[in-house]
Amino acid sequence: MGNVTRFILALMMVMLLPHFVVSFSIKTTTNINTDQSALLALKAYIVSDPQKMLKTNWSTATSVCNWIGVTCGSRHQRVIALNLSSMLLTGTIPSQIGNLSFLTSLDLMNNSFYGSLPDQFTNLHRLKHIDLSWNNFCGEIPYSFPKLQYLSLRNNIFAGEIRSDMFEHLPRLQVLSLTLNKLSSEIPMGLFKCKELQVIDFGYNRMMGGILPKEIGNLTMLRILRLGGNMFEGVIPYQIGDLLNLEELSLCNTLLKGHIPPSISNLTRLTILDLSTNSLTGVIPHQIGNLLNLEELILYSNMLKGPLPSFISNLTRLTTFDLSHNSLSGQIPSGLFERLPKLQRLDLGGNKLSGKIPLGLFNCKELQSLILDSNRLEEILPKEIGNLTMSMLEALDLHNNLLKGIIPYQISNLTRLKFLYLSNNFLTGIIPYQIGNLTRLRFLDLSNNSLTGVIPHQIGNLLNLEQLSIPSNMLEGPLPSSIGNIIRLTGLQLFNNSLTGVIPHQIGNLTCLQLLDLSSNSLTGHIPITLGNLRYLHLLDISDNDLSSTLSSSKSSFLSSLANCRDLSYLSFARNPLISGYLPAFIGNSSIPLQYFDASSCNISGRIPGEIGNWNPTNLGYLCLNGNQLEGILPLSLINCSELVVLNVANNNLSDTFPHWLGMLPRLRVLILRSNRFHGSIQDSLTNFSFSKLQMVDLSHNDFTGLLPTEFFQNLKALKEEVGYDSEYFSYSVNLTIKGLELEFTKTVHMPIFTCIDLSDNGFHGEIPKVVGELRLLLALNLSHNSLTGPIPPSFGNLAALESLDLSFNKLSGRIPSQLTNLTFLEVLRFWNNNLVGPIPQGKQFNTFENDSYRGNLGLCGFPLSKECRNDERSQQAQDEEDNGNGIAFIWKVAMMGYGCGMVLGISIAYIVFTTGRPWWLVRMIERDLQNKVSSWFGKKRE
Repeated sequence: MGNVTRFILALMMVMLLPHFVVSFSIKTTTNINTDQSALLALKAYIVSDPQKMLKTNWSTATSVCNWIGVTCGSRHQRVIALNLSSMLLTGTIPSQIGNLSFLTSLDLMNNSFYGSLPDQFTNLHRLKHIDLSWNNFCGEIPYSFPKLQYLSLRNNIFAGEIRSDMFEHLPRLQVLSLTLNKLSSEIPMGLFKCKELQVIDFGYNRMMGGILPKEIGNLTMLRILRLGGNMFEGVIPYQIGDLLNLEELSLCNTLLKGHIPPSISNLTRLTILDLSTNSLTGVIPHQIGNLLNLEELILYSNMLKGPLPSFISNLTRLTTFDLSHNSLSGQIPSGLFERLPKLQRLDLGGNKLSGKIPLGLFNCKELQSLILDSNRLEEILPKEIGNLTMSMLEALDLHNNLLKGIIPYQISNLTRLKFLYLSNNFLTGIIPYQIGNLTRLRFLDLSNNSLTGVIPHQIGNLLNLEQLSIPSNMLEGPLPSSIGNIIRLTGLQLFNNSLTGVIPHQIGNLTCLQLLDLSSNSLTGHIPITLGNLRYLHLLDISDNDLSSTLSSSKSSFLSSLANCRDLSYLSFARNPLISGYLPAFIGNSSIPLQYFDASSCNISGRIPGEIGNWNPTNLGYLCLNGNQLEGILPLSLINCSELVVLNVANNNLSDTFPHWLGMLPRLRVLILRSNRFHGSIQDSLTNFSFSKLQMVDLSHNDFTGLLPTEFFQNLKALKEEVGYDSEYFSYSVNLTIKGLELEFTKTVHMPIFTCIDLSDNGFHGEIPKVVGELRLLLALNLSHNSLTGPIPPSFGNLAALESLDLSFNKLSGRIPSQLTNLTFLEVLRFWNNNLVGPIPQGKQFNTFENDSYRGNLGLCGFPLSKECRNDERSQQAQDEEDNGNGIAFIWKVAMMGYGCGMVLGISIAYIVFTTGRPWWLVRMIERDLQNKVSSWFGKKRE
């Protein structure tokens, strides 16, 4: 019977099998067609496929399972994985993506997909792996994937808050990377219910508004925690020590404060600890010495203090040790580095460390970067530094310390060195010629020391050098011609030395040079025309030497060659007394983007070329031609220089009327016309010219006449109120007669440091306009040596910032206004040789001035002069104070007169009312009110 049953079942299976096969085949075909349609929709949404990956491969002529990036399951023959990473694709995601119902892995990283993810994306319930990193996706973060283990959305533009219930739908999540987006919420508390989490990376979003939750300690399987670059507040929670499996902890660049918790000693598996750029305080806890697996200890830019801990030597696996920019003090322990054989990067710069550089440091044979700058390290630079011969040392930075002695020649053993910074120390002796062995060197900075001798010829062996900076030393001798071999050089600074000889013509070989500063030396000879080969030159300063050249319009001249320097924006050959000739007219037609041009204190003669205003006027910001022999007038073409900030033509022989049209320059802040032959009245034609941003005005030592220009002072808005300026890179120097001395002021354009008006030594007459008293930001005012008459305006008492006031050698009369005692910053006061009379005001700064401030005024009396004031003068002074003290006395007199008249009138009206009984309503109202008040008064008395 059993055999019969088995036979019947077998027969039925044989008969039904073809049906099942056909049915299964039809169903599989239908499902794979669904996947194919979804993928073809994705292909249609790709707008750029430069490698033609999908265009040539995703074809209906072949099976979907054979398409590039597609993986099908062996059981159901459905698409289970889609990997299109790094294919340079651009496009959006269609809604049909939700039809890939068997998809378990989706990898689109490192492409240019953009837009938001469609709602149908959440239909992919089988997904375990999602990587959409390094794209431009935006919108909400996808969630509700019950099997998801890996989610990476880093480097996109997802924004807004993370849904509070998001992680309740991701129970199996192990890796979460949301770094480099624009998320702005707090960390959702639901995150700490994902017990299987091993990696959290929320770095560099906009997460703010809360502390780092102590519930972080619940995620005991966590291996990597990166929360840097956000705005978390408060302290590092003690519960961080519960993450016993943690291997990397990065809380850098947040707002954390307080101490590093001692519980951090529990994290014995930790290899990377980065708490940099916070506000952590206190000492470095000794418990860090227990983290024996630590490879990177990064605590820079905090407020840690105390000594450098010796227990660091326990961390024998350390490769990176960065405690820079804290407040660590004391000496570096001598044995600190003897047990750190794997150390590659050491940065202790920007602290207060003192003492010697420990010799044990030079046993770290794997060292690549050694940075100890901006400390108080002293003694000599150890010759043992040459022991790092076999090391990989590429960067050595010891600048801004107290090191002294010579540069040891053994430094040349560091043949892999690329960066060498020894500036701002007290190094002496010569530059060792062996430095030419450092053929990989790219940056060499020895500035601000006391190095002597010559620049070694071997410097020309540094063929990879990009920056050579040795200014502010005591170097002498010629500039070696071998420097022309360093063709990669972009910056050469040798200013403020004692170099002699000529500028070698080989310097023209440095075709990559952008900055050349040879100023303040004793160089002689001609300026080589080969400098015109430096097409990328941005700054050229050869000022303050003894160079000789004829500045002519000849095509063979040095200046003519500079027309090839298309990037030149800074040109200075000031204080070269042997330079002579005419300022070349060709510069007016040059197309170079010049911003700074200084030809002061040369022997240039002739007229200022009319074409100079065409010298790329949209860029020229500084024009300095002072201290020459220029004649004629200021060329009207300067009006084209709309970016001009500084114009200095002092100490020439220019003969012109006041250039009112300069007031049309919208950025002009410094106007220096002193010591020329400018003449005539300034009062004329000022209506259309504002000069609203002027801060320095020096018209002294000219032949100006007429009244002081009231409109001119009214237009000086930058001396009345704070004016914002755009940041600019250059500074400039001007000489001004301030406080009786001719001083040089260095001024940065974007942050004004001095404001002044100097109209001295001219022929101005008449009274001083009262509007001068409105220039409340003025620091110095010099109107001396004119023919001014009348009183000193009391409005001068409003010049609250004034430090220097010189009104000497005029014909001023009357009394010194008492309001001037309000000038509490006044340091220099000169009223010499006027006709001032009466008592000198007392109080505040006036009690500090000696009698020398008032000499030549026979009518003055009182302290500090020996001449005493008569009683009538004192009473007159009191009367003046009463009459002139802000007009208060006069106002009160008027008020009292009005009050008295009103009182008399009121009494008269009251008498008429009560004698006539009219008007009756007013009498009744007054009587009723009076009766109520009397009754109330008696009632209170009875109580």
